[in-house]
Amino acid sequence: MYAVIRHTYHLDIPEPSNVHSTKSSAKWRHFVWIFETELNALAFAISLLDDPLIMSNEWLIESAIKQLEENRYYQVGRESVAIAEVQDSPQIIYKDDNHEKSIH
Repeated sequence: MYAVIRHTYHLDIPEPSNVHSTKSSAKWRHFVWIFETELNALAFAISLLDDPLIMSNEWLIESAIKQLEENRYYQVGRESVAIAEVQDSPQIIYKDDNHEKSIH
């Protein structure tokens, strides 16, 4: 299985015509999608290359696709898209320190 991971900076601008507005905010958003095949993951990752700076230039979009195909990673500015192989989660054992006797 393969995962497509996107890190994006989400801007919320409720009053775009008011340049003095203090209501705007921004935060990092991280998304993951799971695919059965690497080909499907790659196809979806390519569809995420929707940044206007990339889409406006044919050479940039070709370069972005090539980087995803070869390196399974592409970044422009703060935005990034990656393709990863999904691994089994390790077992996590939590230790309850309240039930242990102190040696002091």
